[in-house]
Amino acid sequence: MIDPWFFAAFLLGLLAACALIRVVRIPVLFDRIVAAAVTLTVTAAAGLVLSIALGTILILDLTIVIVVLGYAAIIASGTFAPEAAA
Repeated sequence: MIDPWFFAAFLLGLLAACALIRVVRIPVLFDRIVAAAVTLTVTAAAGLVLSIALGTILILDLTIVIVVLGYAAIIASGTFAPEAAA
């Protein structure tokens, strides 16, 4: 039988991959920023579920570090965008 936590982590990973495709294909910068934020949020949820499924805190710690760095990069890219100077 399939473990429901692994199945949920797989589905969240699939959603994150679809959101990442959306980040690449959108031509407008601010829409890319929103799609990147959605990707990071879904990835964080997948990391949390995977951490629960495996019963280890290491994956959760790595997920938190990656998400914090990712949101910092998103904020920086929105701040230094040419469209933000208006």
